[in-house]
Amino acid sequence: MDIGRTDNEGTFMAARRWTILVVPQGAGATREVQLSARVLKFFTGVAIVFAVAVLGLTITAVSKGAALSRLDRLERRNEILASELSKMSGIVALLADTVDVLTDRDRNVRLLAGLEPSNPDVLLAGIGGPLPPPTAADVLLAETALGQRSLETRFNLESLNRRARMLAASYQQAVDTLYQFEDLLTRTPSILPVDGFVSSGFSFNRKHPIFHDNRPHEGTDVVAPRGATIVATAAGTVVDVGSKVGYGLTVTIDHGNGYRTRYAHCSKVLVTAGAQVARGDKIAEVGRSGWATNHHVHYEVLKNGKAVDPATFIFNGRIVD
Repeated sequence: MDIGRTDNEGTFMAARRWTILVVPQGAGATREVQLSARVLKFFTGVAIVFAVAVLGLTITAVSKGAALSRLDRLERRNEILASELSKMSGIVALLADTVDVLTDRDRNVRLLAGLEPSNPDVLLAGIGGPLPPPTAADVLLAETALGQRSLETRFNLESLNRRARMLAASYQQAVDTLYQFEDLLTRTPSILPVDGFVSSGFSFNRKHPIFHDNRPHEGTDVVAPRGATIVATAAGTVVDVGSKVGYGLTVTIDHGNGYRTRYAHCSKVLVTAGAQVARGDKIAEVGRSGWATNHHVHYEVLKNGKAVDPATFIFNGRIVD
């Protein structure tokens, strides 16, 4: 039974009610259900609360499912990352072995070049000095085992990189030294200038074959047939070609490092001043120009302008007493 209410003017008003008609699908009587505003509001409120609860549970379930999916993906990524770190650790170990092999080869090359071996402690450490302070990212990585492995791998790679750079510098120093030695050897007189035999060696006091007095003989005489080929005994630059008193037709080559060689008594010259020659290149032909009693080459080696014994620069064993 609904109770009426009075408006502001005191007029009695019946309480508002809603009628719901329930019509069956088949035969049967239609029913009427009357609901007051208070009851309707109650059921409406219950329906809203239920809908909100269902919506909240649905959102929670979806969020939890998404979180679980992300967690599964994260765990999978971590597994893949761990696998990749293991592979990288294996590669780092192989690189370390390769660097060790290069270290041994560097030691051998330095010994060949006449250099002291590199300090093994320096090569092992790469560089000295304290380690740089860790970054915020490093601190976060260190909180997990996977992150620690990542930091360790990075440290090993950086160490190998430093060692490799030091080895490269050490090897380059050795190569540069060997190139200098090679250049020095190619420019150092080391063979006889002609295929023949030595008739007279270097002497500070020898009886001259023409003037029959004693005077220095600042070279080596190599007897050979007229026209035999005279070759440069080392690489260098032809600095003088022409006739000289006593020497006859002469060729002079500058080999650098203070060394010069002189080839006298030639019958013919095959080079001109300024020409670059290598050891074994043809430069002249044997003759007897100048003060000579037979066909031969008077061969001199000068160090910083002073004549030295050519026998000390001939390594083919054809020098005779």
